[in-house]
Amino acid sequence: MSELLVSKNLEAREIVLERELRGSVDAVWRSWTTVQALEAWWGPEGWVTTVRALDVRPGGLWHFGMGVPGAAPDVWIRAVYSEVIHGSVLSYVEGFSDETGADLDPESHAVTVEFTGVDPARTRLVLRTRFTSVDRLEQIAAMGMVEGWAGGFDRLDRFLRSRP
Repeated sequence: MSELLVSKNLEAREIVLERELRGSVDAVWRSWTTVQALEAWWGPEGWVTTVRALDVRPGGLWHFGMGVPGAAPDVWIRAVYSEVIHGSVLSYVEGFSDETGADLDPESHAVTVEFTGVDPARTRLVLRTRFTSVDRLEQIAAMGMVEGWAGGFDRLDRFLRSRP
């Protein structure tokens, strides 16, 4: 497993997570852009994800819920894609919603995911989250953002290794 690198820049109101994964850029890209893959790995350890909508194009909606297995999702998220460069960049604005996809978050944050091939079988993923304020950054960090992503990236790595 590759180490998760975490940096926090309060001046930029940003948290950056970096992780090298075993998988081609194409395989890692598909893990972020298909319902089946997202439902297999997305979220913290011990949680399941239910994708209600996934339209990977600028202006497209990604709506999903997360929670413990066997129960209704505890958390609903909606994201609207702002930039999609196939195999290279996904950018979206993400915030809390309800099960219908209604935007309930006045402080949605901007996320950019960069996919860079290290070699044919390894990809460097950089996830950059920019918040509306330092207070919002600290609030989301206190909710376990980094710990959740550490588990999520471990799940993603296992998912990628399980693929032929």
